[in-house]
Amino acid sequence: MRVSLYMAMSANGIIARENYDEDFLSHRNWEVFCKLAENIGCFIIGRKTYEVVKKWKDYNFDSVKAKKIVVSKNMNFELDSGYTPAKSPKDAISKASAMGFKKVLLTGGSGINSAFMKDGLVDEILLNIEPVVLGKGIRLFAEDNFDSRLKLINTRKLPKDIIQLHYKVKKSK
Repeated sequence: MRVSLYMAMSANGIIARENYDEDFLSHRNWEVFCKLAENIGCFIIGRKTYEVVKKWKDYNFDSVKAKKIVVSKNMNFELDSGYTPAKSPKDAISKASAMGFKKVLLTGGSGINSAFMKDGLVDEILLNIEPVVLGKGIRLFAEDNFDSRLKLINTRKLPKDIIQLHYKVKKSK
């Protein structure tokens, strides 16, 4: 299973404010995410991200035409229809594989991003960097015990002064 991590963030690695607001991210990033998710056909998020986005008025995962897997340690957590629960990153990949997918899009938040990295499950990282710096907020990865080397594959300038970095995660042998 190929796992592609996609995140939009500030120039200093913040993916959301401390209150989980993402008001500093442009609509362009949502469009890029939706296109990626629909092309791949399946995306994985963590429970907190599911809960936060569910409350948004202008953007909602329900409208994305892709299978949706939500990782939560609490298997009694209730999901809306159209979402598949998973208890761990490996369980999420197993469920995506059982649905027939060979590739999935991982799209946060910081805790689930770290869990996938720590388990060595991420193959590539796509980062859309917004032209903004925030003093406080939730980082791309939660603090955890992992190190990963990356190889830069491509850089692109997108509209709204967004820079997209595309990395391959180097797997240790």
